[in-house]
Amino acid sequence: MANMQGLVERLERAVSRLESLSAESHRPPGNCGEVNGVIAGVAPSVEAFDKLMDSMVAEFLKNSRILAGDVETHEYQEDRNDLVISETELKQVAYIFKCEKSTLQIKGKVNSIIIDNCKKLGLVFDNVVGIVEVINSQDIQIQVMGRVPTISINKTEGCHIYLSEDALDCEIVSAKSSEMNILIPQDGDYREFPIPEQFKTAWDGSKLITEPAEIMA
Repeated sequence: MANMQGLVERLERAVSRLESLSAESHRPPGNCGEVNGVIAGVAPSVEAFDKLMDSMVAEFLKNSRILAGDVETHEYQEDRNDLVISETELKQVAYIFKCEKSTLQIKGKVNSIIIDNCKKLGLVFDNVVGIVEVINSQDIQIQVMGRVPTISINKTEGCHIYLSEDALDCEIVSAKSSEMNILIPQDGDYREFPIPEQFKTAWDGSKLITEPAEIMA
């Protein structure tokens, strides 16, 4: 998913090429000639690819044109604080790539959200049924208005997550990241809790035990 746009482009180019090959291979029997070394009929590779495109890959391409438009709608936005996606569906995935100094609001309920290579991005969303992933990013602020089961933070410097009352059971999974904080609503305000960045591991005689390390002053 982290390179969804490149995958979509490669698949679309392959489809275009194979469509042209398929058209050539469907010429009338009296004038079939040779297509890619195959005499007459449809080349087996083209036929197999057509079947594939009619099933799972076709569905992937359909779902990759995410939410309010193509994937490009959520890429390379800068200094934008008015980005809003209001028409959403439960099966959709929001992919946000290389956005800087911007704020995006996603209304309704979506399957998952991916933030990839973004800087100084603010994300506000209502509900996610799957996961919110933050990858290779810096200074990200996320506000959960409804519910989300899991938030993953990977290779990110600075991530602040504001949870709602309904999202307090959210699981936070982090790796190779720093300056992460969870903000919990309390008495009309938020209380900040840092996510541990250092851990200590010890052998207890039968297995390894890992727990957050207390930072010594």
